[in-house]
Amino acid sequence: MNTKQLITRFGLVLLTVLVFTFFDWLVHANVPSLSVPSWYFRNKIIFGTIIAFATSLVLRKQTILRQSLIVSLITVVLLELRYAFLGYAWWFHAIVLPEHFIFLTLTLYAALKIEKHFYSKQI
Repeated sequence: MNTKQLITRFGLVLLTVLVFTFFDWLVHANVPSLSVPSWYFRNKIIFGTIIAFATSLVLRKQTILRQSLIVSLITVVLLELRYAFLGYAWWFHAIVLPEHFIFLTLTLYAALKIEKHFYSKQI
């Protein structure tokens, strides 16, 4: 990957995490039993972007679907482990982990499709 592609990938991953965090915020804001402090979202953006970007670079030669699934799985599991260490209840993770995985997978898949379309037009 050249520098432009790396910057593009980082930007798409950041945008993906922002969209994912927005959908996650909607869930947490509208379900009182799932409410979280505001730093939860800031940390999700920072750590989610770092984890997803690094993982996406390692898996960049995989298909878009495989990248989306594996990057999302690794990112969500690492984020959930962090929240588990912070003391969130098991039922919280049982609800939030699948929600996070679905939201991140869908948004990442869309972003990677856009990236592929953009770079295929430049050849």
